[in-house]
Amino acid sequence: MRHTTFWDSLDHDERKMMTCVGRVPRHPFESGDTILRQSDHADRAALIISGKCRVLWHGEQNRTTYLATRRAGELIGEMGVLDGGPRTATVIALEQTYVRWYAAEAFMQLLAECPAILGKVFLSVCTRLKESDHHRIAIASAPARLRLGRLLLRLAEVEGVTTPRGVEIKVTQKDLGDWTGMGREAAGSRVRELQKLAFLADSPARSRVTVIDLAGLRRYAFGSEGPDGPSV
Repeated sequence: MRHTTFWDSLDHDERKMMTCVGRVPRHPFESGDTILRQSDHADRAALIISGKCRVLWHGEQNRTTYLATRRAGELIGEMGVLDGGPRTATVIALEQTYVRWYAAEAFMQLLAECPAILGKVFLSVCTRLKESDHHRIAIASAPARLRLGRLLLRLAEVEGVTTPRGVEIKVTQKDLGDWTGMGREAAGSRVRELQKLAFLADSPARSRVTVIDLAGLRRYAFGSEGPDGPSV
């Protein structure tokens, strides 16, 4: 099922207005580049034209929390512009990514002049927050032995790249330890357990995980209860 984005929701005239107001830089962001930084002043928002990026919250002791993955057609940074506060998360490019920038003043003026776009921005924000909350609860509420599997399923869905071996996810064991709350060593132990169960490929790469049996991993992580809740 195709993911519906903010851009998908706009009609022809609304897309034209969004295009006219924004500015596209000459050069894209490359993988690993920071697009938006937590705690910075929210002086602009952006629409992702192509590519993919990861949204992270940075806490104490250099730990991060995975919040979401944003794809082409989605807005980033708009919440900070709407509420006038500092940015609450960092956005990092996962691959070559082009964006269209909107200065805060121009963005707010556009929303004031076009209530239909304003409504679609709010709908997009609400939908994404509910989706992110749902997936974070599904992971946080799981027993420790299943938490990593649920996280990997989510990452495979929104970030995974299909390869001859399976679905490859760009992620480190430190990331997995931070995002599941179990720590790096425990996360590494869980990865090896899932490899023994033939859900993940054996790999020497420390920054990649390859899922080779998505259906099996889903059954293992959720059992009779699917990712959307108990079956009825």
